[in-house]
Amino acid sequence: MYIFKQAKNAILDFDKYVELLKTKISKVIVYALFFIILSSFIYSSYPFISYYTQTKGFDNFIEEYIPDFKVENNKLIFDKYTKTDTPLGLTFIFDTKENNSITKEDKKDVKSPILKFTPTHIISSELNFNMELEPFIKGFNIQNKDDLVNIKLIITISNFIAFVIIMILFILIDLFWLIISTLLINFISKIYGLKFIPSEIFKLTVYVSTIPYILKLIFFCFGIPMPSFIYIGIILAYLHFIFKTILINNKNIQKNTL
Repeated sequence: MYIFKQAKNAILDFDKYVELLKTKISKVIVYALFFIILSSFIYSSYPFISYYTQTKGFDNFIEEYIPDFKVENNKLIFDKYTKTDTPLGLTFIFDTKENNSITKEDKKDVKSPILKFTPTHIISSELNFNMELEPFIKGFNIQNKDDLVNIKLIITISNFIAFVIIMILFILIDLFWLIISTLLINFISKIYGLKFIPSEIFKLTVYVSTIPYILKLIFFCFGIPMPSFIYIGIILAYLHFIFKTILINNKNIQKNTL
């Protein structure tokens, strides 16, 4: 597959960059999208896979992390005030009173974001929303804890939609940084006294980003954030040797034409 051949040339052979810059723009776009979509899929999948493996399924999550409750007059009735740390990286708080805000008592000894349930509201400290529960209770006819299991399909669909949204956000972020990198590399090329047309700068940006992109994925798989200075440093080092090779090639062409 030409993508892997291009990746090998981009990573291992600076002399090949003269040829890589002649690649059809459509192939370069496909090459860039391959890495962007692959990495975005991996980044987006991780929290959902982690959630599923740690909770061992939605039913088990309800059983273990949500206390017994009943519904009276479209209000949730809990036996007592409880705090529960969950594998979602959230602390669930179930309040028997109408404290429809995050209180000091809620925050006490809590280090993770809070998702609080009161008889009538659900409040998030991270997303800063305060939502009424009555439409949810009526819409899904929730009367007790067991009824939550009956909406498993809806929760699954919601998770899929959330996954797609998160993946799109990662793709947009990568595209944004690709544009920023293109502008930066164009500036650096002028420092070396080289002139490229816009399509060549784009191609150069895509190919020179290959190795730091792959390293970033490897770091992520081991649960280690890749420092920005390593990412930028690799790109700058590659650019130096690539530009040096192109300058030598240009000199050889000039000699041959004399």
